Amino acid sequence: MSTTPTIEDHCLTMEKLSGSLLLRLTLIFNLITSIIALPLLLASSYALWRARVAKLFHINIIIMFQVHILGFILHCFSRIILHTLDLYNYAFLDYCNMTPSTIRCFVFRVQYVFGLWIVCATTVPLVIERYIATVKSSNYEHIGCSLGVAMAALQVLIAFGLTFINFRSFSFEEPVMNYCMGIKAGANRRKKQLTSSLSNRYSLEQNLKSMKTLKRFADLQSVFMVIHLALFIFILNIGEHVEKATYISLVEMNAPYPIYAVISIVVLLKKAHLNKVKLKKTLETHVNADQNVYFENFKKFLV
Repeated sequence: MSTTPTIEDHCLTMEKLSGSLLLRLTLIFNLITSIIALPLLLASSYALWRARVAKLFHINIIIMFQVHILGFILHCFSRIILHTLDLYNYAFLDYCNMTPSTIRCFVFRVQYVFGLWIVCATTVPLVIERYIATVKSSNYEHIGCSLGVAMAALQVLIAFGLTFINFRSFSFEEPVMNYCMGIKAGANRRKKQLTSSLSNRYSLEQNLKSMKTLKRFADLQSVFMVIHLALFIFILNIGEHVEKATYISLVEMNAPYPIYAVISIVVLLKKAHLNKVKLKKTLETHVNADQNVYFENFKKFLV
């Protein structure tokens, strides 16, 4: 006996989904936050290259953050399209005509998920870049953008691989879906220190301040992902025991990436501004300091 849903099954399911107040409110909330986040993300992308505070970061970090922001933009854009179409269909179309096509779901959900994975994949290349920046501190400020481009490519590669895993079992057998979802339920160094230039000191000090800013980014990312994954596991476990509309609402509410994008932009800009002020004061203190004392203090920070 065939288990393929009939047209009547789709119509009945769409009647329940479109009539769910919780689902509609969830879609409206996520749509509003995405609309708010999108222009802020575009503005932050511009500021990343033009703002004074951006000078705190090396060009390689800027490139990686640009890819990070593009991930947010891609996610918010696809979310705006998906939620707008769903809300329009629920309000104006007949139940049997509400079901989105499988192709439409695939195209926009791939963008949705790929954008998320780009955001999540930022941490690993960032750690690699900061490690190299610390090891090569004596001449890192003169290094070009090749490392940044390579790390950005790594971000995209990680995101592509994880997105492929998410959608490798995506089925195109049915022409429509009830709801668009991506998933179904040393000595040499000491010698260098003693002959270090003021330029090297600035590079190290800048690296320290940028690491403090990026640490805040890592903290935000870690807290958000732990909460997100814990709630996601909980939702998967209760999925069979709640109505489909409620389950979809919980899944959507558990992906507040537009809000996270806005919060992370505000927090990082504020932290970067504070570190820029501290950097200026610290350099004024260290400009005439004894080199041995300076590097002893630098070591204490790293320990």
